[in-house]
Amino acid sequence: MATDQSYLSFDVPDGRLKFGAGDLDFWAEHLTWCYRMLGVADAATIAVQDFGSSPLSFLGSRLLMPWLNSGVAERMGGRFVCLDASSERITLTPALMTQLVIDALVIRCDAVELLEMELRKRGFADLAHRAMKTIVVLNDQPHGPDPAGFQNWVRLLHLESALVLAPECARCGGYRLRSGPYIVRDRRIYNTRLAAPAYELSDSAIISESCDSESRDWCIRFPGRDRGM
Repeated sequence: MATDQSYLSFDVPDGRLKFGAGDLDFWAEHLTWCYRMLGVADAATIAVQDFGSSPLSFLGSRLLMPWLNSGVAERMGGRFVCLDASSERITLTPALMTQLVIDALVIRCDAVELLEMELRKRGFADLAHRAMKTIVVLNDQPHGPDPAGFQNWVRLLHLESALVLAPECARCGGYRLRSGPYIVRDRRIYNTRLAAPAYELSDSAIISESCDSESRDWCIRFPGRDRGM
């Protein structure tokens, strides 16, 4: 993270995200919208297993981030726990899960199998079958098998270079791209709030209007990522 008088900036794959005054609160509101779309209730305890440079982590609470007036925890009236996604730190997560009731676990797709393995190794595999909602964060790369060890799971698409955050739609199973923060044009996703490069969708991606007729959102589907495929 770098700072100057005008912005905070974070290195991400293929670029850098820069946030000016008010930007952090806008994206904290959008991330809160994503969580509510995924079924996370207000007053929830949310734990995020990711790296500190991820907006999933630093937008979690104003206690974690300068210039953030109201993070996800404050907006939802809940609690936020930041967990590192390194292989060394994931080994500590099972013990935390025995001491704290987590309502929503947000975890990078490439860390899911390691956490499942740690839970089994320590005899805590049953913890994954609690009522806890597990949000698996996907990027634009192919991912491993679905988290069979977790009972109640959904997906959140996070395209880091353009700060695209799109929750899985409970109605159609695609990823709901919110109008306002984003515009889709010529198979590219444009971030309307940040000076970030447009994200070019693959030829196999399917773009359609949202299944919610009352919104102007888009639905993005990636063949091969649908449930059961």
